[in-house]
Amino acid sequence: MSKIAVIGTGYVGLTTGACFAHIGHDVVCADIDAGKVERLQRGEIPILEDGLDNLVHEGIQNGRLSFVVGAVNAVQDCEFAYLCVPTPQGADGSADLSYIEDAAREIGPELPSESVVVNKSTVPVGSTRVVERALGRSDVAVVSNPEFLREGSAIHDFLNPDRIVIGAEDQAAAVKVSSLYLGITAPVIVTDPASAETIKYAANAFLATKISFINAVAAVCEAVGADIKDVALGMGYDSRIGHEFLKPGPGWGGSCFVGSETLLVRRDGQIRLVRFDELFAEVDSTGADGWEALSWRPGEPAPEFLPVSRFTARPYEGDVVDVVTKMGRRITTTVDHPFVTSDGLDDATPIRKLGHELTTDDWLPIAQHFPLVIDHPGHGRILDGLAAAGLDPEAVIARLDDLQVELLRQRAEVLPAARRRDALRSRTLRLSEMRLLDIPTLRARFGTTTNGTYVPDVVPFDETFWRMIGLYLAEGHIAEDGARRRICWSFHPTDEAELVEAVRTFWEGCGVKVTVRRLQTATQVSISSRLLAAWLDGVLGVGRSCYDKRIPDQVWSAPDADKKALLRGLWDGDGSWSLIAGGPSVVLEYGTVSRALADGMLRLLGDLGVVARLKVGRTAKSTVDTYWLCISGADQVESALWLLPPSERAEIGRSTGRQAKRIAPTGYRRLTQKHAAWARVASVSRRQYDGTVYSLTVPETHTVVTSFGLVTHQCFPKDTRAMVRIAEDAGYDFGLLKGVVTVNGEQFERVAEKIVELLGGEVEGKRIAAWGLTFKARTDDLRESPSLEILQRLAARGAIIRGYDPSMPSGIDGIEVVDDPYAAVEGAEVLAVLTEWDEFRWLDLDKVADAMAALNVLDARNLLDRAGLLRRGFEYRGIGRS
Repeated sequence: MSKIAVIGTGYVGLTTGACFAHIGHDVVCADIDAGKVERLQRGEIPILEDGLDNLVHEGIQNGRLSFVVGAVNAVQDCEFAYLCVPTPQGADGSADLSYIEDAAREIGPELPSESVVVNKSTVPVGSTRVVERALGRSDVAVVSNPEFLREGSAIHDFLNPDRIVIGAEDQAAAVKVSSLYLGITAPVIVTDPASAETIKYAANAFLATKISFINAVAAVCEAVGADIKDVALGMGYDSRIGHEFLKPGPGWGGSCFVGSETLLVRRDGQIRLVRFDELFAEVDSTGADGWEALSWRPGEPAPEFLPVSRFTARPYEGDVVDVVTKMGRRITTTVDHPFVTSDGLDDATPIRKLGHELTTDDWLPIAQHFPLVIDHPGHGRILDGLAAAGLDPEAVIARLDDLQVELLRQRAEVLPAARRRDALRSRTLRLSEMRLLDIPTLRARFGTTTNGTYVPDVVPFDETFWRMIGLYLAEGHIAEDGARRRICWSFHPTDEAELVEAVRTFWEGCGVKVTVRRLQTATQVSISSRLLAAWLDGVLGVGRSCYDKRIPDQVWSAPDADKKALLRGLWDGDGSWSLIAGGPSVVLEYGTVSRALADGMLRLLGDLGVVARLKVGRTAKSTVDTYWLCISGADQVESALWLLPPSERAEIGRSTGRQAKRIAPTGYRRLTQKHAAWARVASVSRRQYDGTVYSLTVPETHTVVTSFGLVTHQCFPKDTRAMVRIAEDAGYDFGLLKGVVTVNGEQFERVAEKIVELLGGEVEGKRIAAWGLTFKARTDDLRESPSLEILQRLAARGAIIRGYDPSMPSGIDGIEVVDDPYAAVEGAEVLAVLTEWDEFRWLDLDKVADAMAALNVLDARNLLDRAGLLRRGFEYRGIGRS
């Protein structure tokens, strides 16, 4: 018998280890969770799986099954190392291989020579190569051996498989792996790794196709008065079709970002802060190649821009979670979106949790100190705003300097004689003429009328420029009067003369006409220029009013001094500081009604090592939220004093210098080993959402830095969507399978609407009983459960839901879970049977009728005795039955 190491004690790993021990092999199972290992050593089984507890106890007692902490401790004398770690995938089918890569890197140096590493996890095509690279061992073979285990019958499926699939380039390694299954009677298929990896996806996708197909046929049966049970029976006797997976039901169970969330991306050297919906619109327009997203790798000192391999968007109707941290950072995702979490301690290993699993004990990372960018623009070109201004080069007039006039004299013969004399006399040309004569624009100044304001083409991106832009973001706006555009800065009528002077001298130094006017409530600095206004708004993207202000993308690649100058300008214009409870503690604050500006400012501060807190609320008489950025804690305040004028820095320094205790902001930690700031989760709330959700894949790290600098993981999918993505990557549009996914999504809504019909169309305040919450019978797995997809739709519409499931799950938002099926139906107006547990067939229907407030049943599994229910006066709805 062989010595086998199993890395990972999840569903697949524990079943694989127990079954191999049962047929006589020596098995060591490894996990990183010491508490879980300790419980397994005592024989405590963490999952519900028929017969698994018996095999684990048997293996422990006969000495063939043991459990250790850490993969290294399992593989040192093994002949085979089975990788059974999670490989979650995004809604686009892109796989998160970080677990499997980490495991391979960890065991690579410790594996005995000539041992075999086996991929048992569900992995995308090409994963064998990924594992080979991570191992770094030419003397160790890598084999694919996909699992085909059905939850609830996994032990039976392992010991009585339909087939055993082995994918290997090394035939000797394939033979070795096949020998592990001696004693198990099943066909052995030996093929190449890519084919073995595809078999798993293709099989699951085909089964999903059968489910969606029979659900679609069920809808037809309801429309024409046929009975889907009889139709499926007649179909199943066709040997080419078979009976399996021809049972109609609620469908099979989706994770992503809502469109308003943001991320930093880079393409062609340009860094931009964009919303997901804006990014995807551009990807649709210009293609998916060449994009990078800011990503974070736990343990690294800074995030980094890494290639994005895939983009996906899909319609979504269901629950989302609004996650808010104690530092105010917030993000909205689908409920099953994975997050990078920690317990906030230095020695903690980051783990992944789904959004709806987050609690106030979890800490989320905030990315700090962005990558150093060497190649940054040193200037801006105002003429780049020509298109944004809607101006034709013919309408733009240039005033030339002496060198340009000399070039005009040398090249003017191409102009008509009258126009040549006029241009030389006035020392002006239209921009179209400059381009015709190939005269550089660098030294000219440009306007749109002969007596308007003229602006240069080139503006230097230096500290004075960025401070001026900061002042615009704080105090500026763009006014429109017909075709006229005026850029305005409004300051205190008497107390901000230094700021007025800073704006005036910058633009006058660029040769631009500036007007300073003393108004009743402000001193206003203004420049009348369509070109400059279009450049500020359309190229720099600073916004026109307080509601749409945002940080210019050009500053992301600027030196730290320029970033500080921008933030200094913002604070000069609209920031403040105050003593807390009279001192000595100090807080710096900045308020804006622009979410985009707050997002950008938080990220910029984080890049400079300052972690600000975000507060969101409404001031008196306001109709929109205000976003308050707060910098507190003596150490942080002192590190951010550059935001304030020198005179104020000294006063604050004297105050914070008196603080004996330097207390960090609540719910915030900067951990020495994680190289990031971590913020504790303050709340996780659930709400209904109907719209498009978005996902992307950063294959190297599987993380993305999202809104307000929060780091999240990437998304989970079904094998069916993975198969669609595999086909697309190969250049094939798998339209049939896309239709399968669509039909399945529609089935959730169809079943929910059947329940609504039984309630007479009114859902608010109505009581619904649910039998069956897990995604299938004989398991405790709630992941992608169709039952929850349906019930959460109803809960979002105000239904009161009480559920029962034999596996006794807990902590399901919006559902009261009880321990008795009859307790679930007490006072209910509809009973929904959503999972096919056999025990539901034999329950006392009289007792059910007595307990319910109204006799309505939605049997989404066609499981109950329909005739018996009808005799007792129930209104019955099945799937595909008239």
